[in-house]
Amino acid sequence: MAFRPLRSFFPTADELLEQDLPTLGAVLLAHLKSYEGLNTVYQHAGLHRGYFRAMLENRNVGLGPLPKEPEYGTRQPEVTKRMMEAWNWLELNGLLIHNDQQVADWFTISSEGEKYLDGKLPAPPCPNPATAANSATGTPRALLSYSWDGPEHQRWVSEFAERLQGESGVEIILDRWHLSPGDDKLHFMEQAVADSNFVIVVCTPTYAERANKRQGGVGYESMVITAELAEHMLTNKFIPVLRKGTWTSSLPIYLKNRMGVNLIDEPYREEEYERLLRVLHGEPIQPPPLGSKPDFSKIGVSKVKAGAMSDATETLPEGSSKAGSELGPPDKRPYAIAWASYEKVGVSARRESIYVRQWNNDGNKQYSVETTRGEEYLGSKDEVIDRFISFHRLLLKEGYKRMNFTPGPDPEFSVLA
Repeated sequence: MAFRPLRSFFPTADELLEQDLPTLGAVLLAHLKSYEGLNTVYQHAGLHRGYFRAMLENRNVGLGPLPKEPEYGTRQPEVTKRMMEAWNWLELNGLLIHNDQQVADWFTISSEGEKYLDGKLPAPPCPNPATAANSATGTPRALLSYSWDGPEHQRWVSEFAERLQGESGVEIILDRWHLSPGDDKLHFMEQAVADSNFVIVVCTPTYAERANKRQGGVGYESMVITAELAEHMLTNKFIPVLRKGTWTSSLPIYLKNRMGVNLIDEPYREEEYERLLRVLHGEPIQPPPLGSKPDFSKIGVSKVKAGAMSDATETLPEGSSKAGSELGPPDKRPYAIAWASYEKVGVSARRESIYVRQWNNDGNKQYSVETTRGEEYLGSKDEVIDRFISFHRLLLKEGYKRMNFTPGPDPEFSVLA
């Protein structure tokens, strides 16, 4: 069989992206089969998933000469993502299977896959026709993953899903909409994760407990998610949305290091909801244009504007207190158990730091957080962690970079890394 590039099936990216997964799965099998004899993606051990992705990304991994440019130009990242979803679909349906005689990502086309390639096997169905394909306009699709925490929480999840789909242009996969009596729940979860561009995880303490203990539907869904995260560690597909509890108590272990969206308030803040929508629609906030280099011969020693510190600290959570009001003289405080420092390029920028201390007040263990901007807070460990994260996000928003971080011996503070 002669090699068949993807463009021989779909001349444009829009044509490829509007196909459903069963169609793309058949095309992908034919495309992979055509690599046979080229000693690149298809070798004696079978088909290598990593090599296939490298060819899609036009990335040299020692497989010989690459095309002069990506097959679909600037649309290639979208095509790559969709074709890897098609690969996942083939795996989930047993049409591509692991080569047990090899380590790493080697696969072979199963006997069922060969029949499917020859058109003798009907396509396994998607969980619901509503989830079959994205529209040609690039509408994002997101699975809503949540735990059954009670009627009030269920109502909030339904209203959240309705707003995302009806008002914000995001196609939502929700079990209450797409899972019917008699359907296979586990197959639905597998397909829903594979078919979605994003998975929005509504985080509560109950969700975290069930995910970490692999209990019930949340537990099984978590196994599917962690498998994909292990393969694509840098993906932004899985987005934690904090609804109840704290970042420490409500995020499953596998999402602890992921940036999330805070919708814990009632009503939740619109700016947080916008942050989520920007990710889903691929519309990040654009930085201002790069200015020209200053004429340093005309610049004197810069001074921090009066009031600048108080303006910045107003964005921290309510409850913070002014320096010295609770923690006492600096030289009488316990040693810091965790701290971080930040720097910003610019003649007027100063170094910023944040410190966490542990206190033992009459046998009661408490924690404090203090910053170089004069903010102090004494409270529980979870509260201090939340304030640490808020200050960290504030500095990143202002253009600072974290230069060093010491989490200390307490493993719960590793969430701040």
